[in-house]
Amino acid sequence: GLGMALPYLVLAWNPGWMRFLPKPGAWMERFKQGMGFLLMATVLWLLWVLGKQLGMEAIVWTGAFLLCLAFGAWLLGSWVDLRSGGGQRLAAWVAALLVAIGGYVIFLRPLLVESAAADTTQSTAIDWEDFSVSRIESHIAAGRTIFIDFTAEWCWTCKVNERTVLADADVRARFDELDVVMVQADWTSRNPQITDMIRAFGRSGVPLYVIFAGGRPEQPLVLPEVITAGIVLERLEQAQALSSQ
Repeated sequence: GLGMALPYLVLAWNPGWMRFLPKPGAWMERFKQGMGFLLMATVLWLLWVLGKQLGMEAIVWTGAFLLCLAFGAWLLGSWVDLRSGGGQRLAAWVAALLVAIGGYVIFLRPLLVESAAADTTQSTAIDWEDFSVSRIESHIAAGRTIFIDFTAEWCWTCKVNERTVLADADVRARFDELDVVMVQADWTSRNPQITDMIRAFGRSGVPLYVIFAGGRPEQPLVLPEVITAGIVLERLEQAQALSSQ
């Protein structure tokens, strides 16, 4: 604070030095914009540090949260001016806060939770098996329930589902209780076998979630593209009932 106030104190002490200051003009706007680029460069550096600490996904989700903040700020700037009434100002602030809070809950909070959990536990990641038709068939024949996550790195919905639903504590606990085999079918590079299975379920792409009950390969349970913890838990109970028949 003293450093920022020092120029004012010096000029107040000797007003004659004000003649050395540049005169106001259009350069001030360009200077402000130029400083904005320095701030963006700082953000890039901080994201690089974050990526080194928590991985590439941390950069993506933090960027998504920053995008929500920017959108909220844009809403305020677009809807509120000196002529705006109280109702319009309130609506703009509520909308901006909802966007910011939603971005935090969806994108940033899971990242912080994972980071905190990683400090106290050895690993919180799901132990995924790679996709293999033969291994899936052998697991089903052995009476084990299988959950298949058809996903891709470029699939936004897939990533949101994984972070907000499949990482849910109740869902993870139920997977463990039922000893569910977790299979991840990575379709990032369009694997032909995965493509054939996706089409077999009448879908053209990801996300796709399928549960095979143990010993019931002819009765797969297909989940919707946008899932909730309740939907997953309900389908797991259905699979458990099928396995016990």
